[in-house]
Amino acid sequence: MIDMGVISGIAIPVGLIGVAAVALPLALTPRGTRSQKRLLVSVLLSALGLFVLGGALFAFLYEVDGVPVIQTLRDAPGQMFGFLARRAALASLIWLPLLGLAWLSLARRVEQIKSDEAMRHDLPDQET
Repeated sequence: MIDMGVISGIAIPVGLIGVAAVALPLALTPRGTRSQKRLLVSVLLSALGLFVLGGALFAFLYEVDGVPVIQTLRDAPGQMFGFLARRAALASLIWLPLLGLAWLSLARRVEQIKSDEAMRHDLPDQET
């Protein structure tokens, strides 16, 4: 029998973070960009977003599980943010490799765009 705690506590967060790790860089990178620097900015913003998403997701899951996260944030914000930041850092074990793959894919796309553009400009017009 499937344990619903495993699904709601592990599978759903892992799936959400995994999808976000691939979707965020795609959404933040302009489609026709020819700049690796622009891509780097998109990937860094994605990493920051994924870190915040991971912390927020853990805060939500703990709150749903009965841990008074919101009250603790009011009483001891530094400790709770530190706790959630450690959990978000652990979540990076999931999203960091996926973000790396998305970055590699987008970097190849940027180089392909630049290569195609260079070939169009270097080839003389052929009359047939």
